[in-house]
Amino acid sequence: MGNPLCFRNAFLIASKGEFIVKNRKVLFVLLALMLAAAVSAQELKVGFIYSEQIMLEYQEAIDAMRKLEAEARELQRIYQEMQTDYQKLIEDYEKRKLVSSDAWKNQKQREILDKERQLQEYQIEKFGQNGEIYRKEEEYLGPVLEKINETLKKIGDARKYAYIFDASKGTIVYADEKHNLTEILLEELKKSR
Repeated sequence: MGNPLCFRNAFLIASKGEFIVKNRKVLFVLLALMLAAAVSAQELKVGFIYSEQIMLEYQEAIDAMRKLEAEARELQRIYQEMQTDYQKLIEDYEKRKLVSSDAWKNQKQREILDKERQLQEYQIEKFGQNGEIYRKEEEYLGPVLEKINETLKKIGDARKYAYIFDASKGTIVYADEKHNLTEILLEELKKSR
């Protein structure tokens, strides 16, 4: 959709797809950044990992995932039991509603609504955005991921990698801060106002 190098009001696209530069300062910054990248590319050492493979083969990760899966199975088992109870309430109500008193019907309707509310609360509490399963994931996997990241940083520093990518996800998992151009770009952009 959008070209990452196409800044608003900096370029116009000509009829044949060529770029026409409106602002010479932006052109200068882009050329300087491309030149710096070309010169330093010869010095850059880049590596990559497959995080999926690490999670499948690293024993601490395997153990943490097993614990998490066991917790998730137990929470799911409880939820399914609650759903079964809820369904039985509905079935009982449907079978008897034609021959039962209004008082009994009202009581059963309240029980059904209460059970439905309990199901929803359980689902949110255990599986919702900040639910128990996500807290357990942080508890079990957090230390493992921290150890992996610390080890990646040690490898990156010791072997002088500029960047290490996670090929499984297409993300940077380590970057030498000396290659961070954010502040330089912001400074240049502020100058070009």
